[in-house]
Amino acid sequence: MTQHHAMTELLSKDHPILEKGSMEHRPFGIDLRGENIRDVSGLTVKANVEYLEEAVGRRQGPEAGARAVEQLCQLLNERIRDPSYYVSPTFLKNVWHSYSYEFVCFLGEFCKILSEDPHFQSNVGKKKLISPIIQTLGRPFTVPQIYKMFAHFGEKFAKASLQFEVGAVTDRSAVLRMKFNERVYQQFGPYRKRCADLICQSAKAALAAVPELVHHLPSATIKDRTCIADGADYCEWEFTWSPPQPGRSAWPAWGLLVGGAAFAYLRIRYPEMPLVETLALALAPAMALWLASNWRILRKDVKTGEALIQEQLRFVEARHEELREAYLEQEEATVELRKMISQLTTLHRAGLLFSTMLDREALLQKVLETIIHELHYDRAMVTLFDRDRQVSRDARILGVSEEIAAFARSLEVPVTDPESVEGTVLLQGKPILAGTIREVWDRLHPLNQRLAAAAKVKSMISVPLKVKDLVLGALTVDRIQEHSLTQDDVNLMVTVASQVAIALDNADAYRQIEALNEGLEAKVRERTTALERLNKELEVANERLRELDQLKSTFVSIVSHELRTPMTSIKGYVENMLDGLTGYLNEKQFSYLGRVKYNVERLTRMINDLLDLSRIEAGRVELALRPVSLLDLVTEVLESLQALAREKSLTLEVRHADLLPMIHGDRDKLHQILTNLIQNAIKFTPPGGAVLVESLVQDDQFVQVSVTDTGCGIRPGDLAKVFEKFYRGESTTTDARGAGLGLAIAKSLVELHGGRIWLESVPGAGSRFFLTIPIEQTPT
Repeated sequence: MTQHHAMTELLSKDHPILEKGSMEHRPFGIDLRGENIRDVSGLTVKANVEYLEEAVGRRQGPEAGARAVEQLCQLLNERIRDPSYYVSPTFLKNVWHSYSYEFVCFLGEFCKILSEDPHFQSNVGKKKLISPIIQTLGRPFTVPQIYKMFAHFGEKFAKASLQFEVGAVTDRSAVLRMKFNERVYQQFGPYRKRCADLICQSAKAALAAVPELVHHLPSATIKDRTCIADGADYCEWEFTWSPPQPGRSAWPAWGLLVGGAAFAYLRIRYPEMPLVETLALALAPAMALWLASNWRILRKDVKTGEALIQEQLRFVEARHEELREAYLEQEEATVELRKMISQLTTLHRAGLLFSTMLDREALLQKVLETIIHELHYDRAMVTLFDRDRQVSRDARILGVSEEIAAFARSLEVPVTDPESVEGTVLLQGKPILAGTIREVWDRLHPLNQRLAAAAKVKSMISVPLKVKDLVLGALTVDRIQEHSLTQDDVNLMVTVASQVAIALDNADAYRQIEALNEGLEAKVRERTTALERLNKELEVANERLRELDQLKSTFVSIVSHELRTPMTSIKGYVENMLDGLTGYLNEKQFSYLGRVKYNVERLTRMINDLLDLSRIEAGRVELALRPVSLLDLVTEVLESLQALAREKSLTLEVRHADLLPMIHGDRDKLHQILTNLIQNAIKFTPPGGAVLVESLVQDDQFVQVSVTDTGCGIRPGDLAKVFEKFYRGESTTTDARGAGLGLAIAKSLVELHGGRIWLESVPGAGSRFFLTIPIEQTPT
């Protein structure tokens, strides 16, 4: 018994391999040593799958049989770690594949469960394992000859995984042996006995069926001499069968007939010859010649037949090997392509995910989970590097016990030697691949040696987490089997490490920004508190101002009402005196009363403006909207202001667009707006100047009116203030100044109509005021 046998604690054959959970080895393709997996032929797997489908189909119908095969694939895929190796019904029925024994044992257990047949393996061996081509090729050979070739054919279907021996073979019995090699035992692990029992059941059932399937004889009986399932080193069986009964030949009768004729001839021709001599002479030559001739023919035919069969076998086997190797290469390329696609998809998805994670703890956990669950490594560890202190620390590891994870996180490993494993990765920024941990054991720091021993590391890869030549830490992965990591794994981990390093750098930057933000937030809170205090003070002040403004508005409204009545009386008395109703007035009296009248009218206008403004601010202005002819309105306003224009020798001009539509507005308010604008233009235009009123249709929705004067103009800095309450331009003369309310009132009234008002002005050249009023919409 080998050392490996002694070290492995074997379970009884009542423990199926399904108890181990997932498969530890690749099911097909190339193993971790870079060798082709050729333990079991695809013929064997196809036989199991087809018999499962047929067995279930016989009981429940063809559809149920197909579903059983689908369920078989699902169960197998749940136990395969790498999705690149997932199987399908079509895949399993392809005879050119080759599989590992671990996979075939999982498949056999699942088939036994799904078929509900406790003798599933024996029935598969009896019905399916001896293929039709083998049956045909075996017909020229006798049963003993076939059993003698057992080792030869066994090697073809279980390449380098089984050892076969042929013991004593007679015309009615044969002793055969089967033994697994050490690599297969490693796949079986502690479940060797149950796995050997599965394979033994199907193998011996197939061998027992040889007489029946090849020569239509009764099946051989089986006697188990030894079995691996019972603890032996090999399985040995004795097969016994009934040989075929020889047929009766007609040649002896013909020989006797010829001999009788010769005997009669000799007796007639040589009557003196003794009877015994005559008989011997008659039969001996004929019999000798017949036997010699038939022996030569039979021997020649047998040799020719055997040579032809051997040549056919060699050709078929050679062709079979060529096709099998070609298919294995193709399947290997397919698996590698699927694996690369899966890895690229995982890397892309992981990169997108990592780049969005700004919490370092959550990021590290997700990185470790992705490496183990998506990229199928057994353990993964991220270690951070403190460049100032030259130590690796704060390791996060997944795939080990909580005690080992806590021990790893507590470690602070000095990194000073560039040639050590830690120094190569963290100081030189180079990756390390160790097919076996023994290769780098002497270069590991003692603390990491303790960690590797506790975690039972067999092989490992460690790559730097590097951003812009700055090493942030190390990413380490390992597998529980030696020589299970390759340069392809190194390249994959370097790519992953690059993404992780960028994500860690972003997370650190975000953490620094958060720290700055916290300081800023504290300052903002202080300022906010101060501002809230000031705001409260301002609210109190604003409330006081609103009260004062309300008092002012109330005061203005009351005063305006109270002033307007006496002003009206004063104006009436002055006009009566100017009309001579109180007697003759001299020139000076007339002049003084004219000045009084002018100022009374000016005060009246100011009082009216104040009243209008107070109503507007209080929202008590209501528009009496109706269709208005702008042409008639402008004409009326200009006629009322002709006298004022003549006093200053001004020219009033009007330009209207053709077919000017009706506008939609309050005629009195529009009259007030136009009067205000044109009166202002007259007021600010020096003698001899001109005032132009124009109108046109804008966008079929508004009528635009403009009032242009040739007055003093407005400075650019004052343009934004023109429509403010109580604004009076500095460039205007004292006589021309009013209360500064006219344009504010005009703006409010225009906006109440749904229009807008604005101006253009050039100092010293005049101003141009624009306003828009909606067009009256004709009902459709």
